[in-house]
Amino acid sequence: MKFTISDSIRNIPYYPKALMYGHEDGWVRLSSNENPYPPSEKVFETILDALFSVNRYPGGEKELKEDLAAHYGLAGENFVIGNGSNELIEMSFRAMKHDSRNGVIVTESSFAFYEIAARIYGYDIKKVPLTNLATDLVKVAGEIDDTTRIIFLNNPLNPTGTIYEDTDFEKFIKAVPPDVLVVVDEAYAEFAQSEHFPATLSYIRDYPVLIFRTFSKAYGLAGLRVGYCIGDAELVSFLERTKQPFSINLIAILAAEAALKDHARLKKVLDNSRLARSFYYDALKAAGLEYTPSEANFVLVRIGDKAEEITRKLFEKKVLVRFMGSYGFPDCIRISFGKPEENLRCMEELKKLI
Repeated sequence: MKFTISDSIRNIPYYPKALMYGHEDGWVRLSSNENPYPPSEKVFETILDALFSVNRYPGGEKELKEDLAAHYGLAGENFVIGNGSNELIEMSFRAMKHDSRNGVIVTESSFAFYEIAARIYGYDIKKVPLTNLATDLVKVAGEIDDTTRIIFLNNPLNPTGTIYEDTDFEKFIKAVPPDVLVVVDEAYAEFAQSEHFPATLSYIRDYPVLIFRTFSKAYGLAGLRVGYCIGDAELVSFLERTKQPFSINLIAILAAEAALKDHARLKKVLDNSRLARSFYYDALKAAGLEYTPSEANFVLVRIGDKAEEITRKLFEKKVLVRFMGSYGFPDCIRISFGKPEENLRCMEELKKLI
């Protein structure tokens, strides 16, 4: 069938989807930075109760915002809830439309949907190279011009797990023009251990900064798609106005409320991540493999020119990791932190192959 499509849409790249295998027994899923543990019993109890109300349109966003406000010491009006971070990204592009400013700055290697959404909404993209596999805020600032409208920062950075530090962010944000929005995607912030991780919340009152967080990673709700944005109340309200009605389903909202209150489960997840990080560092060193120290729940491993082949061979052994060619690292794989027995099996199979 012949159908006319504009080049701006035709040239949009596909989002690089992970291999969605491994739901059956015997698979080790370490390709998508997922939480290896299911949510707590409190979440399941909440979901079961909510099933009897699915004939009604979802409510509860106000309550979730109030819970988040209590968690962060802010007000409910400082939050907007999204159907995953992807909806928040799209809301940002819709809300920030401007007659003369149409530029977006991202780093060369980061979450692919920033670029995809920017192209969908007609923005022009600039990509800034990393320095030592980390976001270079001096380089980012150097790319700002009269057309720049939004800057997307990913901290910790996916796929490297690196961070920029608090002093660097303070210098950077003070140099950003007031009409340029800085979106800081902190999807993996709960896993960060560095004492120099930026306290981004302290900037939302005085600077055009929005912070994205998610329930997909540390809270284990990836399948329910709940993200949230934190910012100045007026700035957040602009995003809220562009949001689709009822975009977050009832079960997802109530599950997020329950997950946020289950501090014991979050501690277990973060403890597992710390142990997994130490395990991989020791095991990769012993195997003679180079890795990038990570502040997230994954590690980037340099394999060499056989990285893609080894990814396929691990798949044949029912071990899923992510080949990083689409992120600009054709010699690397990314391994998400799993349960101890999953991490052990991954390394055992990897050592056989190398």
